[in-house]
Amino acid sequence: MTKAEIGSREWFEVYLDAFNNNDFDGFSAFYAPDVEFYGQAANLKGPAQVIEFYTMVMDRIDEHVALKTFVGSKTNIAIELVTTLKFKKDWPDFAPGPMKAGDHREAVNFVFYDLNEKGLFTRIRSARYAVIRER
Repeated sequence: MTKAEIGSREWFEVYLDAFNNNDFDGFSAFYAPDVEFYGQAANLKGPAQVIEFYTMVMDRIDEHVALKTFVGSKTNIAIELVTTLKFKKDWPDFAPGPMKAGDHREAVNFVFYDLNEKGLFTRIRSARYAVIRER
């Protein structure tokens, strides 16, 4: 992954960079075998379910996350980020509401990560705070 200290902002930015570049191997390397993901659109267990979900998502949208606030340790990370979604396809059952190809959405989200002793994510909890822009 990286030589940066586990739980540091620099270490975490490697994860975000992999996510933003659709590098499934790169971002899933941060997941423990028993990772649990709790978000607005899905509750998932295990890296395979997370990858399957994001494969479907990234087929429908271009997603980019920008880190705004970071608080981290070797056991827990709390972040605030801006998520920008550009829809490539219609998504009538999108969790926050139907979207069409060409739509654009920006939202502020809070995400909390629990890490195990190896520095892998065991639990990820995400919540939308506010929609900034939708068109």
